[in-house]
Amino acid sequence: MQTDIHYRDVTRTENLEDYLLEKVEGSCEEIFKYDSGAHLTVRVEEERHRTERRKPSYTCEVILKPSYLRKVFKVRKSDSNFRRCVARTVNALKVILSKESSLKKQHGRHDRFLNNIPTPAEYEYGYEATVDYR
Repeated sequence: MQTDIHYRDVTRTENLEDYLLEKVEGSCEEIFKYDSGAHLTVRVEEERHRTERRKPSYTCEVILKPSYLRKVFKVRKSDSNFRRCVARTVNALKVILSKESSLKKQHGRHDRFLNNIPTPAEYEYGYEATVDYR
């Protein structure tokens, strides 16, 4: 999986980069560990709004492009605390990926060709698998 991290108005440090890689790649590594063509983009930015206190607001955006799907998963969260912002983004990404994974599992449940997979014993004796057309 190829990972890019883009910073905007945030000082780039090695610890920050390791923290982002650990959190974001860790959340989607289980699902995309065999997809070497997947592309993960993380954007972190700090916005200073025109308020009385000028308290910074952090925005974390994750864009995930798998190589075998046409879908692009995009999550964008913002918060006044940087670690909470990253945690909210990672949690939302986990929810989206778990829903996508459960949809793929449900698809196999209704596919009639996947229900009649021949066993190795049937391959040895030359039996042909019959397909049940209901």
